[in-house]
Amino acid sequence: MDETTGTIGLVEQELTPESPHSREPSDIPLIPRDLKVKLKEQRLIIEWNDGRRSDILFSDLRRVCPCAACRSERGEQAKNPLRILKYDPGQLRVTGARLVGNYAIQFSWSDGHDTGIFDFRFLRSLQDPESGS
Repeated sequence: MDETTGTIGLVEQELTPESPHSREPSDIPLIPRDLKVKLKEQRLIIEWNDGRRSDILFSDLRRVCPCAACRSERGEQAKNPLRILKYDPGQLRVTGARLVGNYAIQFSWSDGHDTGIFDFRFLRSLQDPESGS
């Protein structure tokens, strides 16, 4: 990640017979061409390989964090809507990010949380429910 711009860039893969880019268009998986982690603006901007663009607030990502602890917390909240949450997602900030393999991104949060791994299909589904996740 480029600390000055808060940007994580992906390198395009070579076109080989094994590459997803050499398949028929309907078989090509949705992958980011570019990821921008905007720390000042607290948002993630993704340019997808099919030309679409996602612009997601980090506070929205924290509300749907896929880690076991956050899923459990949301489950408890659903059982008892009057339960006080441990955190206010709107008050938390992303302080860093890293790519996980070639399938996901992981964020570090101002409260020390860093176990949620957001796979690219999940991120695409947040703004495009028909993307197949």
